[in-house]
Amino acid sequence: MRRQDYEFLLDLLREHAGWEFDEEQYFVVDKKISNFIREKGYASVEELITELKIGNRPLISQVVESMAFSDTSFYRDYDVFMRFEKSLLPNLRENNRARKKLRFWSLGCSSGQETYSIAFAIKRKFIGLDNWDINIVGTDISSLAISKAQKGLYNNFEVQTGLNAQMILDFFSLQGDVWQVNEDIAKMVEFRRYNMLDALTFSSKFEVIFCRNVLRYFAAEYQNLILERISNCQNPGGILYLGKNERIPGIEKYYDKLDGYNCAYVCKTKTAEKPRLSVSPQMGVDANQMPKFVRPQILSSPTIKK
Repeated sequence: MRRQDYEFLLDLLREHAGWEFDEEQYFVVDKKISNFIREKGYASVEELITELKIGNRPLISQVVESMAFSDTSFYRDYDVFMRFEKSLLPNLRENNRARKKLRFWSLGCSSGQETYSIAFAIKRKFIGLDNWDINIVGTDISSLAISKAQKGLYNNFEVQTGLNAQMILDFFSLQGDVWQVNEDIAKMVEFRRYNMLDALTFSSKFEVIFCRNVLRYFAAEYQNLILERISNCQNPGGILYLGKNERIPGIEKYYDKLDGYNCAYVCKTKTAEKPRLSVSPQMGVDANQMPKFVRPQILSSPTIKK
């Protein structure tokens, strides 16, 4: 790929998705765009770039989606999820016992493994779950990924990456040569396409937000913008999970590090009132209602190939 074409693609991705790639990621971009060209039947990168420069918005959307990172698995970073399951969830359950409402958001959910993992953890830890109003939202920029997540179908390799045999049998049923997420789990989750550069309006808040290994791909100014929006989706004391050992400059403006955790943060108070949360591994968060999504203003992509 020519230098000028590479730079054009970088500008395109930055403008429409907020992603920032460096020189070391040239081969990643080159491989992804080569796959896209082959799948769509373009003769060359130059032919694709020419059409992109015309401003073909559906095509731009497809190219952006094709560049999305999809590295995911069930219970990714097993120790992180086990602490979430064994420490955070019992406190959430106890502190919200009266209202019996909890809301979770998985940003950059890819093909849904993280979102379903949250549901698995809740199912394993909560007793009398039928009496609770629990909703888990997964969002991603890739329509292909969202489509796969909504179907809840995974092959043997996918389910065995992060889950033991008992968990597979507990949460899936075998359909031919693939595993289908059980209906009771599917009812706990919903998936939506969402570009993290688009604004969302919420009428209420999330107790826990997962944004793991996502922000590091964004340009610095977009990282700050997204952190601000995420923090506005939580009350003081709400928990944000980043990737394991992920460091995002400026996060301290909106979140405090959660003592004893290397990837969990506590949303700061936005008023003089102190948050009702002890910043320790034994934490609790007040429950709130499900936020209502406003349809994001995203690029139209009627023929997209997560």
